[in-house]
Amino acid sequence: MKRLVTSFVWLVAITSVYAQSTLVEPMIGEENFYYQHSLSRGSASSRFGFFHTSSLHAFYESDDLNELMSQSYITYTLTGFAKLAVGTFYASKPGISPAAALQFGYAKGNFRAAWVPRVDLQKNGSIEMMTLLDYVPPITKRVHFYSRAQFMTNYGPYHHNRSYQNFRAGLQAKQTVLGIALNIDERGSDMTTLHNWGVFLRYQFN
Repeated sequence: MKRLVTSFVWLVAITSVYAQSTLVEPMIGEENFYYQHSLSRGSASSRFGFFHTSSLHAFYESDDLNELMSQSYITYTLTGFAKLAVGTFYASKPGISPAAALQFGYAKGNFRAAWVPRVDLQKNGSIEMMTLLDYVPPITKRVHFYSRAQFMTNYGPYHHNRSYQNFRAGLQAKQTVLGIALNIDERGSDMTTLHNWGVFLRYQFN
């Protein structure tokens, strides 16, 4: 696990150099430590941009379940709500592969949604769908109720590889969110299910 965490720290340090907007979220759960971040860079004068996201599962008692996932893309804005992304996808067990994705976004008031279909650009690669839903209504002028549901499912040419459903609920003040978290993971063709309850901290760097 120490080698996995060290590699992840280097990855965060390198990609942060290129970031314009950064979201970080560590979670301390009953079964594992979970961390995710997303970095993006863009310009109003260009359709091209950069997007990166990574996550880490570090289990307390079983290194066999540890998982590192990382994606980096050059993006191209197609419309006001859609982008094309081409880059690389890495996960601990399958390794690295070229990948392409479409990023669809929608925002209205306190609600935000994103849909990201992705495909490996290689023989016998996987296909994937990620959905993100955020609802952040105000409680007072300074405090908001923060809620998020994030879903992903990934299939290879023959069977299910990986799915998850992550839920968050908490309080947001300015750029900081603190609350409770639940991660539900399904792994492999038999969809072995893991549950992880915990607390999370989320912070946005601009």
